[in-house]
Amino acid sequence: MSNLRSPNLRARDINKLAMYKLQSIVWDAGCDETSEWVFASTEDARHKEGLLKWLGSKNIDPSCEVVRVNSLSAEIERIVWSDILKAPELYFSGKEFKIYDVDLAWVLEYAPQEIARFGRV
Repeated sequence: MSNLRSPNLRARDINKLAMYKLQSIVWDAGCDETSEWVFASTEDARHKEGLLKWLGSKNIDPSCEVVRVNSLSAEIERIVWSDILKAPELYFSGKEFKIYDVDLAWVLEYAPQEIARFGRV
């Protein structure tokens, strides 16, 4: 299996499949040349605007199907990219997660320190 389209996948299955596919991931540049991480916060309008600008710069089709895996609880949520763009505060709220494209073409990781990184295969 080379994608995450099966509704029967568990969080550990998703992470295991992604690990194999994403070994060749190339992370986008982050806040400086030594890091791929960026500040990702919705604490106020300025920060939320910056996050939305960064997310928009990834040129992901709004209808792109994604799988969000909560790293701590192993909860899985199947959504589309536009859901994240419409209400980033529902996702970027201090709880660690990974968002995978269902075809494993890219991944977005978010850490509770309000930092995120984005990479493509």
